[in-house]
Amino acid sequence: MPLINLKRQGLIQDFFITSPSLFDVPDEMAFDVVWLQRPTNSMLVDHLEKRIGSQYLVDLDDLLIGRPSYVNQRLFNRHVVLDAIRRCKILTVTSLRLAKLIEKHAGPHIMEKVMVCPNGFEFAPQIRQPSRPVAILISSSDTLALSTSKEAFVRAITKFSILHSLPVYYFGDPDTFSVDRFSGSLFFGKIGFWHYHALLASFPTMIGAAPLETFADEATLDFINGKSDIKMIDFGGFGHPSVYSNAPPYTDTDLKAGIIVENSEKAWLEGLAAVYNDAWQKLDHDQHNVIQKRNMNRLAAECWYEAILKARLPQAVKGSCLKFPGGTVSSLMNQARHILFSQDHFARRSLERRAPSVLKSIARKFLGES
Repeated sequence: MPLINLKRQGLIQDFFITSPSLFDVPDEMAFDVVWLQRPTNSMLVDHLEKRIGSQYLVDLDDLLIGRPSYVNQRLFNRHVVLDAIRRCKILTVTSLRLAKLIEKHAGPHIMEKVMVCPNGFEFAPQIRQPSRPVAILISSSDTLALSTSKEAFVRAITKFSILHSLPVYYFGDPDTFSVDRFSGSLFFGKIGFWHYHALLASFPTMIGAAPLETFADEATLDFINGKSDIKMIDFGGFGHPSVYSNAPPYTDTDLKAGIIVENSEKAWLEGLAAVYNDAWQKLDHDQHNVIQKRNMNRLAAECWYEAILKARLPQAVKGSCLKFPGGTVSSLMNQARHILFSQDHFARRSLERRAPSVLKSIARKFLGES
């Protein structure tokens, strides 16, 4: 989205998005900036070091070098992310809080290359008219960021849903939250970024529930505290009055939307009731606040443009020079890697869960994901 917006504003001429294989990069296209989004591919990081040194931008929106207790650690390729962070010229993050946590885990001098680019969106100009919520909305890209507080949260949602006959709309891992117990509820699974936001805009008013763990070991809390206020943008920006955990991502932010609660069953029930009874009446005010502060038109020009200017290569590099070495065998291997990388990552993760360990090991080596 920042790149689309920068091009529309005439601040950049063009861009090209590819997989870590770099296979389909146009040979004759000249590049001034190389941008790595959540780098986890060791082959790519090593290859770029040979081609352009450390002259690239790394963008992180999570503490991917952390070790949360509730997540499968291998998915992060922690040491690859750490290597890219230490090598890169510019590191963009969603908050200064995340930057400090990265430096805590990655070592000194990280802050010298950090630029904060808060999350934003290109919102519809219309503000939703306040109306009482007709359902409960929960979403998670992978798994709910809960450990010790999960049972209290689920109990609160269950009781409140039954009490007010509110269905639950859930986006995320089916193993994380079962909606079968709720009448009229819907499970959407894991869907694409644009589709998800289109649904948020089209849904009737709902109570958004955005929990984050607040009672855990230091490593888990570091990971959670490094998260962004993206749910406030998603829910608040699309007019869904919401309840959020009393965690740094929702308290250390310039956004004012929804209600903050402690992670207990009683507090969640009270927060949900407050939104359902009367807090929904100011949802238009909250939505306006989010849209004003996190409009991508402004963030792209004020934050992202400055970041890519600082990450600019001393001299433009053609696509052919950025790509992996040629040769028939290498080309075929790289093409196969590109096809795999280009598939829906949710499907890849689903396959990964079911595959035998020996097959996983071979696949990781082939893809360069250590």
